[in-house]
Amino acid sequence: MRPLPGLILAALIAGPAAAQSGKLVIVGGALSPDNDAIHAAFIDAATAHVAPGAAPRFLIIPAASGAPADSARAFAEQLQRRGVAAGQIAVARVAVRDDPDTAEVDESRWASGGSAPAEVAKAEQADGVWFVGGDQARIGATLKTAKGEDTPLLTALRARLAQGVVIGGTSAGAAIMSEAMILQGDSLPALLRPLGAPDTEDGESLAMARGLGFFTSGLVDQHFDRRARLGRLARAVATLPASQRVGFGIDENTALVIDLARLSARVIGAGGVTVLDERSARIDVEGGGLRLQQARLHLISGGDVVDLATLSVTPASYKEPLKPSMSARARLRVAEGLAVPAQRLDTWLAEDLVGVSVSTRIGRPSFLPNGSGVSLGFGRTSSSAAYQGRDAEGRDRETIVDVAFDVSPVHVVVRP
Repeated sequence: MRPLPGLILAALIAGPAAAQSGKLVIVGGALSPDNDAIHAAFIDAATAHVAPGAAPRFLIIPAASGAPADSARAFAEQLQRRGVAAGQIAVARVAVRDDPDTAEVDESRWASGGSAPAEVAKAEQADGVWFVGGDQARIGATLKTAKGEDTPLLTALRARLAQGVVIGGTSAGAAIMSEAMILQGDSLPALLRPLGAPDTEDGESLAMARGLGFFTSGLVDQHFDRRARLGRLARAVATLPASQRVGFGIDENTALVIDLARLSARVIGAGGVTVLDERSARIDVEGGGLRLQQARLHLISGGDVVDLATLSVTPASYKEPLKPSMSARARLRVAEGLAVPAQRLDTWLAEDLVGVSVSTRIGRPSFLPNGSGVSLGFGRTSSSAAYQGRDAEGRDRETIVDVAFDVSPVHVVVRP
């Protein structure tokens, strides 16, 4: 799948829209085999779709993986560990390449699986569908035709979602959920270069393509915390039509569980979800880089619920409002993660912005070795709030509501 230039990204919205029914379990990658909450959310949603006492059927789609058969087998084992009978699990034979380590199967013969009647039949019977991780471009290559149209398998998946089944996925399986899809990109190159610019030794430029469009309330990004992707999400969201400029950055081992009928989403798992709203922001991309003003951020975590129609946040019941202190704590955080402990964005905003009554704006520069970079700014708004609490697993969790966010180009000179 070739990257799409920014000027035609608006056309992505013209594709088939996801029916507002069913559920989605979108995982930000690196799903731990021991994460019972996320696996249970997927299994329970499939079980809720069948008659009482009936066993749900599951379909695993390994198209994104470089080791399709093994990746499907690994997720099937996780389902079986949690009580799903092996006979209730099917694997869609769709892939773009063979894994030489699986001599018993030639996955290169699965390239046309998106149009195979046997694979379509599996989708038509599934109550829960799971996309494994890997390379999201491979999913598009197998479930879309060369003309960009839906294959019969993808048509069947859309029909099942409209009938109320659950579709889940991790990593690449999360990236394909939205209509517009991020193919690649590192945050600083995404913020400083034109869309689709050549990659350099300083990192990958932002490239986008068309996803599958099961989720129509925003753009999905994954591995969000581990790979520092706020910058690339900000640039990717800015390519969308103004009324649709909303992004959801999902941390690793974390899921956004979405009820499409209710337009409601809940966070479960180890990390959090960053909700970026640029619908009323001022955006300038002249020269290829991004200047962003008056965007809004929410940072939500375990148990929090967000209304997808209004983006209003309901913090989990175990969290209490943070009472701001009267004095700011000046900090110079240099070589974070080396000379000083690394700090999560939600913690930093709680302790140095929303949690300090006299603090109105904080920011940090980020730059490439040549000195070109950006300043990321965060500001208090009239409705900014923070909530803190300890979840059932004993983890300290935070929620940050309605913080202003801006991006400004800078040039940094470092002298001894």
